[in-house]
Formats: sequence, C-alpha cells, structure tokens
Amino acid sequence: MRLRSGQAAPLFEVADIYGRRVRLADYRGRKLLLAFYRAAVCPLCNVRTFHLIRRYEEYQRRGMQIVVFFESSPDLAHHYLDRLRSPFPIIADLKHEIYDHYGVGASLFGALWARLTRLSVYREAAQRGIGGNAVQNITQMDGKLGRLPGDFLIGPDLHIRRAYYGKDAGDFLLFSEIDEFVAAYPPHSSATTGSPWAPPPPRNPAY
Repeated sequence: MRLRSGQAAPLFEVADIYGRRVRLADYRGRKLLLAFYRAAVCPLCNVRTFHLIRRYEEYQRRGMQIVVFFESSPDLAHHYLDRLRSPFPIIADLKHEIYDHYGVGASLFGALWARLTRLSVYREAAQRGIGGNAVQNITQMDGKLGRLPGDFLIGPDLHIRRAYYGKDAGDFLLFSEIDEFVAAYPPHSSATTGSPWAPPPPRNPAY
C-alpha cells in the first residue's frame, strides 16, 4: 500500500553494504531523503546516486541526510556502487522487505518506457562508467526487472512530508522539490545536522 504525506514513516533497522547498522529512529531530529532504487546494475539509478553524492555536502550542511536502498545482493551492490564512493549509507535489500513496507511498486511497462525515453541518462551513465551495459542490465538485474523508484522526504519527527512514486524506471523526485524541503526546515543546531552513520574507510572500486 502506498504511503501518504503526514503518515509516520515505517521504522526499520538494517545493515548497509559495509555491515553498519542503519536505524530510521536514529534520524529523529534530522531531515531525511529516503530513496528506493532498482537493482545496482541500473544505469538510471547510478546516475541519480551520482548526482545525490554531488549535492550531499550541501544537503548535509543544511541538515538533511540521505539513505539509499538498492534491490540487489550485497555482492552486486559492491560491484557497481563502490566506484561511486558514497558518503551516505547504501542498503542492499534483495528480498525487498523495506520496499514493501513503503509501498514501492513495479511495472514492466514503466521499465520499458524508461529504456525508450531516457536515452540521454543512459548515455551519461556510459560516459561516466557507472551502471551496467545493455547485456548486464539483463544478466545482472537481480531485483525485479520492472522495479520502479520511490523517494520519501521525512521530517525531523519521522513523519513523511512527501511520498513520490516513480512512474517509470528513471522517474525520480525533482531536485527542486528536495531543495524546497531542505529550505523549509532549517537546522537549529549542530547536534541535529551531523550524520548518525559513520562512512566506511575508502575501498578500491570494483569494476
């Protein structure tokens, strides 16, 4: 069932791909973007994550944290995502348990539509060397082929301010909406702007 603005965000406690515990309750008092993406091989989701990483320092300075889920095994998540060197936690949820709690759906038509209409994003992924190629997108798509993304803006009280369900595989919440959310809840002290999650030590990216 899809969630709506005003509802309490479903709590979870999981391990990220480096084995660190991530608890939604630890983000109380902070603004949070909670994002659900397709399998780690997906070029569209890799490009989205790349641009989130580029914006993260500014978002963190303004009191917002990010947690990202991929519907993949930890091994494939490492293979495709380590090269991005994410400063925020990435969680592999191949069994889509948390996806189900947040009502994130799937549509084979939505996946096909993105393949046909988002060619510029696929080209960007290829230029940046992130995500998989056309063959890998079939052979290493360990999550649901039709999985669609979902973005949730969660307030300091852990209630959902915006629930966005993508209409196709490359349809994400606009950055302009995220920026408006960040501006609407300015940080009040350094005690609520730091991340409750410590980033892992650098790894050699796996290509």
